[in-house]
Amino acid sequence: MLWFPLLAIGVTPYLAAIDMPAQAARGKQVFLDGKTACSICHELDKQGNRIGPDLTKVARLSPKAIVVSILSTRTVYAQEVELKINKKFPAMIVSDQKGQVKLYNLDRMPPEFMELDRSVIHAVRDNATWKHPPESAGYADEQLADVIAYIRYVALGDTKGVNPEEVK
Repeated sequence: MLWFPLLAIGVTPYLAAIDMPAQAARGKQVFLDGKTACSICHELDKQGNRIGPDLTKVARLSPKAIVVSILSTRTVYAQEVELKINKKFPAMIVSDQKGQVKLYNLDRMPPEFMELDRSVIHAVRDNATWKHPPESAGYADEQLADVIAYIRYVALGDTKGVNPEEVK
């Protein structure tokens, strides 16, 4: 059984994907579907976009800790960018090098990739207003538990699932 060592390094084997637990399968649906789908910004199991942070890195956290990170409005990733033309928007800055700033405008869905000359930016500040889409979408505890079960299944091969009471 070659695929068991793959679980130890966080690779979901093809055979295990066939037997995805029902809760993880529901979580996958939430992850992939809708206007507030996680996959608009995050990639998981080779599906989605690599705009936001790698969710497999939170898989070992407690369900409550994962929910706090999901529902957090203030993150190290989202910042407010104010342009000299008096326009502000939440953004995730990818790089700031040699006078060029590459970022994703989080006011757009999906987030819009932009390259700006540093000279057009007035300020970059802590984000005080942007809300991560699961927060603004009002996901139920059951949906959050399902998404966490999916993340843990993909990242760790975890088939136990997550009790919705653990996310409160």
